[in-house]
Amino acid sequence: MSKREAIYAAVLSAILLLIPMRSYKRNAPPPAEDHYSCMVPREDEVFMRNLVEKYAEDINVEMRIIPGDWPLDSLASGAVDLMIVPEEVSDIPDNVVFSRPFADGTVWAVRASETEALRHINRWITELTASERFNRMQRRYLSGKPVNLTSISQYDNLIRAAADSIGWDWRLLAAVVYHESRFHNGATSHKGARGLMQIRSSRYTAEELANPARNLSVGSRYLHRLEGMFPGATPMESVKFALAAYNYGEGNVSRLITQADTLGLDSSRWNNVARLLPQGHHTVSYVNNVLDTYQYYSRVYPK
Repeated sequence: MSKREAIYAAVLSAILLLIPMRSYKRNAPPPAEDHYSCMVPREDEVFMRNLVEKYAEDINVEMRIIPGDWPLDSLASGAVDLMIVPEEVSDIPDNVVFSRPFADGTVWAVRASETEALRHINRWITELTASERFNRMQRRYLSGKPVNLTSISQYDNLIRAAADSIGWDWRLLAAVVYHESRFHNGATSHKGARGLMQIRSSRYTAEELANPARNLSVGSRYLHRLEGMFPGATPMESVKFALAAYNYGEGNVSRLITQADTLGLDSSRWNNVARLLPQGHHTVSYVNNVLDTYQYYSRVYPK
């Protein structure tokens, strides 16, 4: 065999060896998913089961749901990984921690060592409860039972204080914060906006904007100033214009108002001005989404 033939033979052998390896990798089953178990109370079991199934779907785990009323010690023993229990339950073991309150005053309990899981659950609850999907689930499974929650986020007291300083309903300001940052104080945007209200300003340092109280104060005062730019509008319309300007920029909204006046439209109404934006524009969606979330918060949270 010549040297060239030997090289060809070696290359061919290598190719033949690789073919079954690639085939095996392509057909190999995906790695097994994590398996978890959750105990849900028998009262409102269908509703709770749907919540847990939604959570399992969102985090891509296989969840075994067990109806019943097991003691909280079941978490510590490893019998279950997650439990839904009444918020006012007594005799809480030291190694068990609760999420923020959910529907009907229930909380999700996990082992105290699972701090990352608890943070994830709290974020997930916050985002889900502000969604229209959650509204539909309540209407479908709770048959009109009132659902009053005791908090919106861990920043409720700061949001209340900031809202009081500008004369706003705190739940409206909370809706703004939700759509700006999902209540993540460390949130940053690609344009450099920071914190709960996504402030972008050269007047404040990154350290100042990382302070939740300072961030809320700056953002709420800016909203209040924007609200005052539209004196010809009703209070609710002024809020809509302020939200639009917060999202799109006060200069852009002012130009839209001027354009509406030129066209003979009633520029004191946001819907008339919004018609001048392209269909599906992000600012139109932003205003609608904030107000929808505000309506939801107004229904389920005490003022």
